Amino acid sequence: MVESSGAENFEVIIKEGWVEKRSRFIKEWRRRWMVLTPRFLFTFKNQQGYKDSPTERLRLQECATVKSSEEELKKDFAFRIDTRDRTFYFAALDLPDKESWIGSIGRAMVRPTVMRSPSEEEALNG
Repeated sequence: MVESSGAENFEVIIKEGWVEKRSRFIKEWRRRWMVLTPRFLFTFKNQQGYKDSPTERLRLQECATVKSSEEELKKDFAFRIDTRDRTFYFAALDLPDKESWIGSIGRAMVRPTVMRSPSEEEALNG
């Protein structure tokens, strides 16, 4: 399967939900709909945003770490994703949601980049 024009296939969604994302320069927290697929992490301005351009598109193979950052940011349920060039900050809705995001993103980051059928992905993701 060849990826055409950079479009992502949203048939396989590992996790999706509302988070807050800290803006890069102004450092304001903005509500975003986050979608995790086997290869990317996207954020959108609204829940039906799949037809819109994402506000962020992180390639998971470029992510180095995902971890809690509540103490660093002094914000409840905060976590961070580090890439070589930048750190992204997010805040989940509650503690179970934060733990779920960190676990899901971490597992997707270490998953081998082998092409799998949707049924194989589904079996892996439970």
